[in-house]
Amino acid sequence: MSDVIVTGTGVISPAGPGTEPLWSAMAAGRSLFEPAGPLPWPVAAVDRSAVGWPTGKQWVDNRKYANLAAHWAVEAARLALRQAGRDPDAPDAPGRGDPERGGTVMAVGSTGDELGDVMPRLAGMALDDPRPLATLLYEEVPDYSYIRGIPSQLGQFVNMATGFRGSNVAAYGEVAAGGLGSLALALRLLESGELDRVLVVGVAPPSSVTALHSFDRDEPIGTEAAPGRGPFDEERAGPLLGQGAAAVLLERAAPADAPAPRALARLLACETVVAADRASATGLAVRAALRRAGARPDHWWAHGSGSPATDREEVSAVLPQIGAVPVTSSKGTLGLALECSALIDTVLAVESLRRGQLPPVGLLRRPDPRLGGPDLVTGRARPVPGPGTALITGIDHGRSSASAGALVLGGVTGGQGDHRARPEEEL
Repeated sequence: MSDVIVTGTGVISPAGPGTEPLWSAMAAGRSLFEPAGPLPWPVAAVDRSAVGWPTGKQWVDNRKYANLAAHWAVEAARLALRQAGRDPDAPDAPGRGDPERGGTVMAVGSTGDELGDVMPRLAGMALDDPRPLATLLYEEVPDYSYIRGIPSQLGQFVNMATGFRGSNVAAYGEVAAGGLGSLALALRLLESGELDRVLVVGVAPPSSVTALHSFDRDEPIGTEAAPGRGPFDEERAGPLLGQGAAAVLLERAAPADAPAPRALARLLACETVVAADRASATGLAVRAALRRAGARPDHWWAHGSGSPATDREEVSAVLPQIGAVPVTSSKGTLGLALECSALIDTVLAVESLRRGQLPPVGLLRRPDPRLGGPDLVTGRARPVPGPGTALITGIDHGRSSASAGALVLGGVTGGQGDHRARPEEEL
């Protein structure tokens, strides 16, 4: 079991900035999907105008390097810092400890930028424009286009926002598992003694049309966001897509003779596995995480994407290991935010541990009887015993993917970290 605590969280979601509006939307069973537009897939989209950018000359200058993913990453990081009692507008005085002992791990792929958006226009212009092609490209391609989408560049923005000047790395690709790969790496950085605090930030900005078609060919995406089409429903027809960003600030628990940072939860274990198939990867990741945590979960935040195949494989791999515990999934409310779905679930799980409630699965009408009877939370939030232990699973999208992760969180009691609802406050 690790000695690492969660001291701050932040999320950007279709419900708006902050954990409270997202958790409340999920607890109320409210869907955040927009109707399908010219494409066949509905998406739970973030309102771009609701995401800010730091002020000051330095940030004005840096904005020309920052794409949409960077804006979301920085804002999620700032929200996590505020919850942890740090002032995000004073990055040179982060509040506790040596800035060299703090670092960043990013959970994000190489993101798109405006170059991809203008390529069709440039191709059309080149047919009739009198300028030589080299001149046309020089004058029309946006400056800094290439570096704006590099994961380490996004991490650099987050480091600037936090004042953490230690390690800045990214974990993506086959070890991503919706952001659990980054949390697992952060845990190792803390346990090894290399760092005292790590901010893990994941971003899932809008995907390009090419990427969406690629995802759909690998495993069909859901085309209807309606009751009966949610995770684990017998009529589910494919993952529903979402957007967002999340940040989780992890710190090593202070020794007994030092001032202790406020703990929102304890990170007991996090493991990711690449195996021959999804079911094997999921089962092995859960087994390793539970063994390392030395605890069995009281409830489970399932990946629950809504894919007929993935939901079935996930339940068959996990349920025999944890038994009859309450199960939820966020994907019926805010969709599958590919690069950071599990990171968003981690933020929501921390909030649920603090409240002592588990929100229901969105868009779930009739649980699929072929899944073996998981105890799915439906209709309204369910009280859960405290301080509680939560299992979170993440699986990469697609039939060809065979990577998964599992994280175990422990709740805390007493102090400011315990916000359990009284009976009259339950939804």
